[in-house]
Amino acid sequence: MTDLSRRRFILAATLGATLGGCGFRLRGAIDMPFTTAYVDGSEHDTLLKRLRRDLRANGVTVTDTAKAAQVNIRTLQLTKERDILSLNADGKAREYRLFYTLKYAVDRGDGTTLRLPQTLTIRREVTFSDSQVLAKEKEEELLYRDMADDMVRQLMRRLATLRLDAPAGSGQ
Repeated sequence: MTDLSRRRFILAATLGATLGGCGFRLRGAIDMPFTTAYVDGSEHDTLLKRLRRDLRANGVTVTDTAKAAQVNIRTLQLTKERDILSLNADGKAREYRLFYTLKYAVDRGDGTTLRLPQTLTIRREVTFSDSQVLAKEKEEELLYRDMADDMVRQLMRRLATLRLDAPAGSGQ
């Protein structure tokens, strides 16, 4: 083994031991308390597509009807908003705050309420410039995509805490 190869090996071993010692591990599958789910909402909505994809990736079968599923994830409201955060000296918008909001409820396959309506809201700030309109529009689009990913991760964590044996309408 050459001196350079030995140094690389020692560096790799040190990094591996450091990461292992701090508790780092790759995000794995979430253990869901149900095996089948129905996601109520548009097949074309980006956020709901990602939710269906993540459910499947975690071993959940996404059904075509609510009655065929253990849980029905109902989308009550899904909105994207943009508010002016600050103005420049000319009175034009300089910064925007983006909002992505999902209001949802979860029912059992028989229609009884498992989780009462809850709301998830993600916010991001973005600057704006008249000289970079196309670039800023693309940045906003990417931020909304990132916000959808964050929202799906939060929703998946919430769904993982469901208790199918809870009394109907408990909203736990």
